[in-house]
Amino acid sequence: MASSAEESVFAVVHAIRATKKLQRRQRIERSERSVHSEISSERSGLLPATSENEIDREGGFCTFSILIDIVFGKSVSIFLLLIPFAFMARYMAWGDTWVFWLNFFAMIPLASILGDFTEEVAAHTNQVIGGLVNATFGNAVEVVVAIQALLANQIRVVQASMIGSVFSNLLLVLGCCFFFGGIKYKEQSFNGTAATANMTLLLLSSMAFVLPTPFAAYYEITDEHVLTVSRTAAIFLISMYAQLLLFQLKTHSHLFEDEGEEIPGISFPIALFGLLLTTLSITVFSDMLVESIDGFTESSGISPTFVGLIILPIVGNAVEHITAVSVAMKDKMDLAMGVAIGSCTQISLFVVPVTVLVGWACGKDMTLNFPHFEIVLYFLSVVTVGISLTNSKSNWLLGSLLVETYFLVALGFFYEDVKKF
Repeated sequence: MASSAEESVFAVVHAIRATKKLQRRQRIERSERSVHSEISSERSGLLPATSENEIDREGGFCTFSILIDIVFGKSVSIFLLLIPFAFMARYMAWGDTWVFWLNFFAMIPLASILGDFTEEVAAHTNQVIGGLVNATFGNAVEVVVAIQALLANQIRVVQASMIGSVFSNLLLVLGCCFFFGGIKYKEQSFNGTAATANMTLLLLSSMAFVLPTPFAAYYEITDEHVLTVSRTAAIFLISMYAQLLLFQLKTHSHLFEDEGEEIPGISFPIALFGLLLTTLSITVFSDMLVESIDGFTESSGISPTFVGLIILPIVGNAVEHITAVSVAMKDKMDLAMGVAIGSCTQISLFVVPVTVLVGWACGKDMTLNFPHFEIVLYFLSVVTVGISLTNSKSNWLLGSLLVETYFLVALGFFYEDVKKF
């Protein structure tokens, strides 16, 4: 029998993989239906027939249809219309508030497109390379935005976005899964052992996440020592993540073998080009967004902490959040919970240490010394969720309480005025 650690890692990885496979399968099915409909129309005389020498129906039509679905096939794709206005706001000096919001909404569909191209590239590789591709680009949006903010000396925003992603997944997403699933089903069940193991893994990974704060306050250590503790903690977190990948892809790969072969929907060159182009686009828009943060917070009265903790996490996770809620409404609670809690683990093990180490390389004093208020709420949130998972059942009331807890946290951070420490 697998150990508790193996169960935890398996539950997280399996849930994330299953969700991504579900998204790819739905996308390919929509594309195939579109192709079959077009071919049927030709045969019925509704559309002019196309020579098979010009377009291979199983190749050209399908590839084009899948690309269209990747770019325009989701509800958030409507925000792509804002891309030219985002550039106009920046270069025609519409004001930082317009620049911030237009770039913010323009990046949401780009994050979804990036995830789709990542899956297509991974499908062309073996399990090890595919796992590394997913590990590298799975949180690319969060990493890019954090690095852009770090280079702009928005360290408070970066810190808030890290811990805000955990709040968002633990309270808002999980709460919405319980709530909307509970509206459709009177009571839903999930694997309590896997849920407990997931929370244990999150707590273990978050020890380094919050380590410098109490030590800095109690021992009154200098900023230089806080930096040393933070950077050392980041190295250990990266080491933990590397061990997790080794566990998943090498030593215990049999635990994570997929049922059936992943069939790519588009060719490797097209998928790779789309991946690189989308990453470059996100970099451009995130740079404009970060540049507007100071002006936006001054004109709106919103604290930089609120921007990082509540607003920015939406950019990279909106589509994933919608997917988690949709599978919860199909009574697949283990899958929904694995995505929500698994995302927290990925943020703690990968995005946080990468940001600290990039700051180290660039001469930026990025630390893990968070304000005490945030650390207290962080642990209260983890404890609240842990208690909610004790009886392995969920309902709409439990989800409502988690969502309301999230909004209470957001209310407190809306007025937070953090002094430099």
